[in-house]
Amino acid sequence: MSDIRATYLRFPGWTQHFWTWQTGKALPGQEPLIRHTWASYLAVTLGVFLGGLAISATATAAMFPLWYLVVLLGWFPTVTGARMLVLVIAHQALHRRFSGNQGVDRFWGEAATVLTFSATFQEFKEKHFDNHHRREVFATEADPPVQVLIGLGFRPGLSRAALWRRSWFVFFSPAFYARSFADRFVSNISSGSWRRLAFAVWIAWWVSLPFWMPHGLLVLILAFILPVILFAELSELLDKLGEHEWLAPRIPEYGHRFYTAANTAARFCGSPVPAQSMPFGPQCKAWVRWVTLTAFYHLPARLLVIAGDLPNHDYHHRYPSTPEWTTAAYARQRDIDLGPQGPPYKEVWGMGNAIDRLFRSLEQREVPADARAYS
Repeated sequence: MSDIRATYLRFPGWTQHFWTWQTGKALPGQEPLIRHTWASYLAVTLGVFLGGLAISATATAAMFPLWYLVVLLGWFPTVTGARMLVLVIAHQALHRRFSGNQGVDRFWGEAATVLTFSATFQEFKEKHFDNHHRREVFATEADPPVQVLIGLGFRPGLSRAALWRRSWFVFFSPAFYARSFADRFVSNISSGSWRRLAFAVWIAWWVSLPFWMPHGLLVLILAFILPVILFAELSELLDKLGEHEWLAPRIPEYGHRFYTAANTAARFCGSPVPAQSMPFGPQCKAWVRWVTLTAFYHLPARLLVIAGDLPNHDYHHRYPSTPEWTTAAYARQRDIDLGPQGPPYKEVWGMGNAIDRLFRSLEQREVPADARAYS
């Protein structure tokens, strides 16, 4: 594979940290520009999430000229913040690597999942930490994400074309979102008393809006239900579809420590920057294509789906207890620069290519004998 990240060196040096964030891949030898503490990372994430909610809610309530464009603008930080609260804050908390204090980690893990109308922190821990990270469970039919995908119809043995058709059907399926909503709601009301109280207060605030805020029902729908419940659920599904090469066979030579490497690749968001050596006409067309893909595909994918440290999820599985989760892109590249202890790292460029990689793999797999149990 050509070094796509190296093509971004055509841009000035002072822009390279932005391209590292946007693509998710650091340059060899590159060091972080900012090193967040857990508290500053939390503050930024909460600011993004709550700021997005405020933008959409204020625009809907005020209905000033072009208010609907501002609502759309607010959806981006809302979904980004919601996914980072779960994928980074709660995720690191369940790995006990968020603040380093078990009580603090537990509190913010619960808070993050309450604010985002997610399943409880305990349920998240059981599915992810207690099962997904177990060597005998990871990427097999017993792995919770695999069970979810099979239940949605993403079955091994189907053709790649059939799996893509199934994707578009699920993306627009009201039943998918209704079932997800019900599962999350039941998870929250079945939790402990303090968790139920926090959840009730947070939801009561939003449900009360139609009774006192101008255009309150529309605020509830546009500022909360659509981005936090529906769009975040779609983001989670897209993430699952590209996260791992589910059901692919292990490579025994990788040993017990790096057993995830065969099924895991980094997911980077970018395309090769047009070369300066190209003739003027083709180069103009290439730039139009590159700008369009970056603005309307790679950047939204980075913000809304492959958020936080997800581009370097392979590094997380190699070193799940790393304290460098706030600078995962740089830590992964440093491991490559020093010569990785385990097998070579793999990477996929483009969210769609990551999903297609899974579908090509599933096409070659046999249907598990107990697949019906997950439907």
